Amino acid sequence: MKGNRRAFIKKVTKTAGVSTAAMMLPASWNQTVYAANQEKKEEVLPTPAQKAWMDLGFGMFVHFGINTYYDREWSDGTLDPSSFNPTNLDTDQWCRVAKAAGMKYIIPVCKHHDGFCLWDTKYTDYSVNATPFKKDVLAELANSAQKHGLKLGVYYSLWDRNNLLHDTNEPAYVDWMKQQLEELLTNYGEITELWFDGFWKKQQHGWTKKITDESGENIAKDTAIDRDDKFIKAWRAEGAYRWQMDHVYQFVKSIQPNCLVMNNPTTAYQGVPLHPVDIRSGEKYTNVKNDRKVWNWLGKDNYLPLQVETTLSASGNKKFPSGNWFWHENDKSVKSKETILDYLATTKKMQANLLLNAGPSAAGKLREEDERVLLSLQD
Repeated sequence: MKGNRRAFIKKVTKTAGVSTAAMMLPASWNQTVYAANQEKKEEVLPTPAQKAWMDLGFGMFVHFGINTYYDREWSDGTLDPSSFNPTNLDTDQWCRVAKAAGMKYIIPVCKHHDGFCLWDTKYTDYSVNATPFKKDVLAELANSAQKHGLKLGVYYSLWDRNNLLHDTNEPAYVDWMKQQLEELLTNYGEITELWFDGFWKKQQHGWTKKITDESGENIAKDTAIDRDDKFIKAWRAEGAYRWQMDHVYQFVKSIQPNCLVMNNPTTAYQGVPLHPVDIRSGEKYTNVKNDRKVWNWLGKDNYLPLQVETTLSASGNKKFPSGNWFWHENDKSVKSKETILDYLATTKKMQANLLLNAGPSAAGKLREEDERVLLSLQD
C-alpha cells in the first residue's frame, strides 16, 4: 500500500513539474521561485517593429505650412494659401543637418489643425496645389530623406478647421480622412510613424479641468494614480468612438503594417496611450519621469514605447512660452547645445525617442540658429 502511495505522489509531482526535493524545501523558498517565475512569465517586450523604431532614437520634427507665412502658431482654416511660396525650399538641407546631428528620422507636419495640406492631395483645395509654389513638399522631403538615409514619418491632425464635414457629418468626415491617409501611406514610400493630433475636438467628458478649443485641458500632468486610467476609459467611451479610431487604426495597418500609430494626448496627459496605438507621445516631457511602459489593451499587456517632442526655439510666445513650433521672423531664440544633450540623456534614461522640432523659414530653409546648434551636437 505504501509503495503504491509513493508511486502516486511521484507521478503527480512529475506531472506538475515539481520535484519531491522542492516540495520538502521551506515555504519561503518556494514563494521566491514562484515570484521569479511570475516575473519572467509576465515580462512584456517591444514588437520587432517597435524595437526598430526605438533604435532610431533621435529625430527631427518639422512644422512648416500656412502658419509659417502669417506669423501664427495656430489658425482657423481661412488663411489665404496664395501667401505660401517658399522661394528657396531646401529639404536636402533639412535632412543633411538632421543626419549630421545624429538624427535617424524626420516627421513633417503634413496637415495641422488649420487643414492646409503639404502634399498633392485630391481631396481638398486647401493645399500646396492652391499656392504659387504648386510643388508637393512631402514628395520633395521623401526624396531628400531617402538620399540622406533618414526614415520618414508623417503628422496628421484629426481636427480640420477647413473641412466643414468635421463639424457636421462625422462618418463622412472619417471616410474623407481615410482617403487622405491612403494617399500619405501609398505615395511616399515606407512611413515609419503616423502621428495623430487634435483628438480633443470630439472628446467632451473625462477631463478634470475645463477644456479649451486649442489645447484640450491645458494643465500640467498631475500625479494622481488613477487619473490616466480614468481618462483612457473616457476616451474609449467617447473620443475613440466618434473618431472611429479602431477602424482607422486597422485601415492604416492594412496599408502599412509596420507603420507605428501614435495619438497625442496633450501635455495634460503626457505619455498616456489613446488606444489603439503602438507608441505614446510625451510632448515637452523633458524631465526624467517614472514612465509606465506596459499598458493593458483588449485584455493583454502591451509594451508601448515613448516619444518626447520639444522645440529648438527657446522663448516662444504667450501660448507656447517654452518655444515656438512654427517659424516667426522675430524669434531668434534657440536651445543650447547643453540643453539638447540633456534632453537626449533624459530620453535615453526613459528608454524613449527624442523628436526635436525645427520650424523652417518662409524661404524654406532651416534657421541659421537651428543649423548651427544641430551641427555642434557631434563636436
